[in-house]
Amino acid sequence: MDQSIRINRIIQQIESLDDDAKLNLMERLISLLKRKKQVTSTRLTALNGLGSEIWKGVDVVEYLQSERQWD
Repeated sequence: MDQSIRINRIIQQIESLDDDAKLNLMERLISLLKRKKQVTSTRLTALNGLGSEIWKGVDVVEYLQSERQWD
């Protein structure tokens, strides 16, 4: 079934509800959308040491001095 037809049927059913039921439905829809949109976050401290193998054996002072030279 075409999605727009399904949406129209749902809208017709919603229109038949009383105001309290419509508000309840809206709250439930918002809650459903919020759960799906929750973004997992990572603490910055969890990144500590990530990629450290790249810097093994690199003298930080020398590296920074070479980066600062724009000759």
